[in-house]
Amino acid sequence: MKRLAGGAAVAVGLVATGVFVLGGDEAPRAQESATPSRATAAIERRDLVDRENLAGTIGYADAGTLSAGVSGTLTELRDPGAIITRGHSLYEVDGKPAAFLLYGDLPVWRDFSSSMTDGEDVRQLERNLRALGYDPGTVDDDWDWETTAAVKDFQETRGLTEDGTLNRGEILFRPGAIRIGEAKAAVGDSASPGRPVAEISSKERRVTVELDARRQQLARRGDTVTVDLPSGKTVDGRIEDVGKVATKQGEEVVVEVTIKLSGGSGTLDQAPVDVGFAVERRKGVLAVPVKALLARQGGGYAVELTDGRLVKVEPGLYADDMVEVEGDLREGQQVVTAL
Repeated sequence: MKRLAGGAAVAVGLVATGVFVLGGDEAPRAQESATPSRATAAIERRDLVDRENLAGTIGYADAGTLSAGVSGTLTELRDPGAIITRGHSLYEVDGKPAAFLLYGDLPVWRDFSSSMTDGEDVRQLERNLRALGYDPGTVDDDWDWETTAAVKDFQETRGLTEDGTLNRGEILFRPGAIRIGEAKAAVGDSASPGRPVAEISSKERRVTVELDARRQQLARRGDTVTVDLPSGKTVDGRIEDVGKVATKQGEEVVVEVTIKLSGGSGTLDQAPVDVGFAVERRKGVLAVPVKALLARQGGGYAVELTDGRLVKVEPGLYADDMVEVEGDLREGQQVVTAL
């Protein structure tokens, strides 16, 4: 093989990138003396996605603040990270459990009693009573004697006064289980309606990216992304929401992109992550490892098959250490790669 002008620097640079230079206008056959321990890989037919990584933050969905609903002294608070499910209390005031969690989208905006008017919030309460094993009769918008009986059973089980009524400080509706976040008060503090007790969220993980508004085309609802976690693990995600309102952060105007994860992501809150957005895609193309490409002197590329033949190829999209190739090749053939 003829040595290239420029010498070792050029040769080392090409070997380091896994690309090798061949002399001559036509791709010659590989030398018979090639080492027998060569690495090989199969030609694949696959999708390729070229991604651009942007900074994001991983946390929990539906973040909010839990406020006290009654007056007194805080005597117990849940630990940060605790998961609270339906029917359990979120804190204690004056030694008594308060704010029992029930599931629903409507907030508690009035006290619950037999004298209340019909409403969807009554149906929501009865649905929860039934889920907890108490019989409220027909689940509907009407409070009747069976509803009162079910509420009294609920109160008896939890050590509450069995009066058949539930005040706003005694229950809290959320769409699902709650994760307790940073404490906003301490045991021994005075509690009063509206005073913050702790940060709360759902237990579902979410990633947010503050995306430059000029590049909003990178993020479309439903698109898949990759997320590199602080642990070093990479998981898939799906874009759940792209903000409709841009905000200014420093010199940039950004929109918030929300991503739902499809794999395990640990428990770190507000930790930095890298999010890979698709810039370009190729579906069902032939691809080989980038290390299989051989640069031909005079221009162009080839790949070497395991029988020693060199086949001229036209590279396309590069992604994930693979490259799209067009040439006289077929899926499943083995090509030689750099070690």
